[in-house]
Amino acid sequence: MPEITDVDIRDEAQVREWYDVWRAGQPHRPQELIPSWESARVPLSTPRDDFDVTLIGLREADTLVGAALLNLPLADNPTVAYADLMTHADHRRRGIGTALLAELEGRVRAAGRERLLSEVFVPAGREGEVTRDMAFAESRGYAVANREGMKAVRLAGSESLWPPLEAEVEAAIGDYRVVTWQDACPEEYVESFGQAVSRVMSLIPQGDLDLEDREWTVERIRSAEQHRVEIGLVTIESAAVAPDGTVVGLTGVRANLGDPRVARVGVTMVLPEHRGHRLGLATKLASHRALLEHVPCCELVATSNAETNTHMNAINEAMGYRQLETLVEYHKRV
Repeated sequence: MPEITDVDIRDEAQVREWYDVWRAGQPHRPQELIPSWESARVPLSTPRDDFDVTLIGLREADTLVGAALLNLPLADNPTVAYADLMTHADHRRRGIGTALLAELEGRVRAAGRERLLSEVFVPAGREGEVTRDMAFAESRGYAVANREGMKAVRLAGSESLWPPLEAEVEAAIGDYRVVTWQDACPEEYVESFGQAVSRVMSLIPQGDLDLEDREWTVERIRSAEQHRVEIGLVTIESAAVAPDGTVVGLTGVRANLGDPRVARVGVTMVLPEHRGHRLGLATKLASHRALLEHVPCCELVATSNAETNTHMNAINEAMGYRQLETLVEYHKRV
């Protein structure tokens, strides 16, 4: 009989076994967009105080054949749970995914959460199709909440595109300026930086995800910064600063020192009352230049944007980003 058990994140062998099955469940994806073991090992094994994360495995006899992750946010969105679910490519069509999904939904209900969110990745060129993973989700009552393009840029081949974009910024930025730091926000900006980040979910296109803003106090920012350093992340943050000295726009790029070849963009946003000065482009260019300087072995930067976010999609295209796949976000009331 199949057995579903939790992974002991203190046992690296168990975590590695889980990771190998999780990765083997994604042969259709660009492999460089899947975090490597070297970059995933410490984050998967390190508890967090703002999320309750559980790794779950399904075993047949002595073989782990399914892997799932359940994430319960503790500091915001108390009615929501996030999940990831993979069946090893060699063990599909045997009910493994169905059994793991039932387990996840049961745990979500037991935790008092009302809605489960999960993701499906669609290869480039198949955007108009209903893929096997999409059909699986929809047959079990999940509805599409949002669609995002997963994009990446190779730093070595794109830097030549940036000077004319920087000239555009110079012509439009006026009395605003951009500041960049690594890992820890300077004291003079941390309060207004938190106020800006606290508005992110209200400002980015999120379709029907209906996720709430999270209050980022100074204490919470410092805790998150410390956690990122503890798990080996280098964070390059660039912020647009208004003439009064407050942060009004931002973008962040993170690379894991375990495998710094691939970095990932966090959130890029500009407060509505300060738009029209190319601040989104300015912060993104600054962060990428700083990444080249501080993490010279980084080769690729990955990001995702809602298909409806035409402004940010245009910035990414101008900087050399190209879409590699589509992220389809699903949700279901459980």
